Parts: sequence; C-alpha cells; structure tokens
Amino acid sequence: MTAPELRSSLTRRADAARMDRLRRPLDLCALVLTGAPAWRRAAAQTHRDLAQPLPLTCRIAVVPLVPACGATTVALQLTGALTRARRAPALLLSASPGPASAADQLPFSRSWPLADPVPAAVPPAESGPVLRGAAGCGPDGLTSCLRVTSADMAPLQAWHRARRELGHFFDTCLTEFGLLSPAELAEIAQLHHAIVLVSPARRREVERSRILVGRLNKVLNDALPNRPAGVMSTEADAADGLPGTAPAAPGLERRSPVVLHAVVATSPGHPLIPRLHPDEVLVPYDTALGRPGPTPLRRPTGFAFSSLAARAVDAAARSAQGTARTAAGGEA
Repeated sequence: MTAPELRSSLTRRADAARMDRLRRPLDLCALVLTGAPAWRRAAAQTHRDLAQPLPLTCRIAVVPLVPACGATTVALQLTGALTRARRAPALLLSASPGPASAADQLPFSRSWPLADPVPAAVPPAESGPVLRGAAGCGPDGLTSCLRVTSADMAPLQAWHRARRELGHFFDTCLTEFGLLSPAELAEIAQLHHAIVLVSPARRREVERSRILVGRLNKVLNDALPNRPAGVMSTEADAADGLPGTAPAAPGLERRSPVVLHAVVATSPGHPLIPRLHPDEVLVPYDTALGRPGPTPLRRPTGFAFSSLAARAVDAAARSAQGTARTAAGGEA
C-alpha cells in the first residue's frame, strides 16, 4: 500500500483558482437550466429591500466573534453593496485595532478626529456636504472611510463622538469593530438597526457563536421587554441627531436591533457546519475576495452580501415606519 499524498495549501489554492474559472460558466448554466425564475425573484426582492427610501440613517455594526474571521471583508462588501444599490453617501467607520482594517485597505481613508475641522460659520443647510467632503470620498463619489483613533479618549468614546457628529449626514453608517466584550457589544447594539456578528465556517466556531448570538438577543430583549425584535429604539434615533436634539417621547415604540450571523468560509470546498438558522447567512469561499480593488464576485457570494445589507436596510425602514405609526396613534 502507498501512503496517501498530502497536498499543500498552495496546491489546494491553485486548484481552487482553476475551479473558480469554471464556476462562472457553470453558475450561468445552472441559472438557466434550474433556478432562473427563483433567483430572479429573490434578486428582485433583495434589490427592492436594498433600494427602499429611508428617512433616517441606516446604522450597521460588523463585529467579529473570533480573530481573523473575515469581518473586515464583510464590512467592505456590505458598504459596496449599499452604495451600488442605493447610490447614496455611505460612511464606513473603521474602529478595529487590527493591522489590516478597512481603513488600511482603502487608500482614500482619513483619520478621526478630522485634521481640518469644519468652520463653525457654515450654514446648517450646507453642513452635510461640507462634512462629507471633509471626511473624504472614494473613486465612486459615495464612500467615505474614517479610521477612528484618539489619544485623548477610549476607542468606544471616540467612536461615539464620530457617530454623533458625522453619522446622520450619510444615508448609511457602517462601523467595523474589533473584538468586543459582552458588555461593550450590548452597549453598541442598541445604537444600531442591525448587528452583523461574524464567525468562520467551522462547526465548533459556529456552535460557540450561536451561544453568543443567543445571549445578545436575550440581553436586548430583557432591556426592551414585550417588544418585537428587528428595529432599533427611537431614543437611539433621536440621540443620533444634531447636538442638543431632544430625546424621543417615552410613549414611542422601542424595538431591539436585528442580530444577524455571517458565517464566512475561509477555505475552498463545502464547509461542514450545522444547518443554518433563519438569521444566519453563509458567505461562500470566493478567491475574488482576496484580490485588491473592485473584483466581480461569484453569484452566491454577491447574493450573500446583498441579503445581509437588505435585511439591515429593511430593519431601518421598519424602525421609521413603527415610529411614524406610534406617533400618529399618540396624536389621535
């Protein structure tokens, strides 16, 4: 008998690259022969959810549950999906202390606090465009990225200040966090419409991450008892306005944010993981995610990111609708 040959990681990645060249025509064939109508309907609904109008800034947090699990990639791809579908300004706050954060990968990123503060004499009607210009902008004319650092305050305090002063001038505000403690995670969760928790597509990590997701949902539900999940509290919406904004009325409806779980495949092949829950999305392995610059993704990969972004936008839309319904009922 001969011993089985152990293939190196370089060989496996080369095979994955060759298969990637074949997957695109195979995806097209499968789309035509098997699932074209279903995919068209799903894609159309996802685009409608993504592009629906919002009266408030959609706030999304991307938080890794273990180190080096692909959270930065998820944050970058979600920002791209939002700007492409909505064609509106998006702010990416890079609050991760890692050496390869989103701010490190975007050459147009700037640091917070801004080097050139906005003059106080700017009229309120012009403060939004002026602040967006001060935050910088990428080649698409829509994406701004700020590295949140401060020598005078803790990282979360610096993020709170950046969010309050800049976030509401953008259509969407997405924050890329580093590893957070349970207390920190519960604190930032109530200030967002959607929390995207990221873990690698390995059975043990997925099972451990599900425990953390359940604990976070319990904390949020205990903080807001007898309220449906999926929409951020109106108090957080009011607190995210201009300085001095009055808090929301106590009678307005409060709901907890939607908690999503992104399970990221970090190696070729089908991951051996438990069956996904409704709040979980598998991000398949795609060699395009490791290439610099804008690169077309495989259809399943692009659809996974679009689905996550669409659910976050839908949560923000339902937050505004719930607030409007409650306010109308109170006036009646």
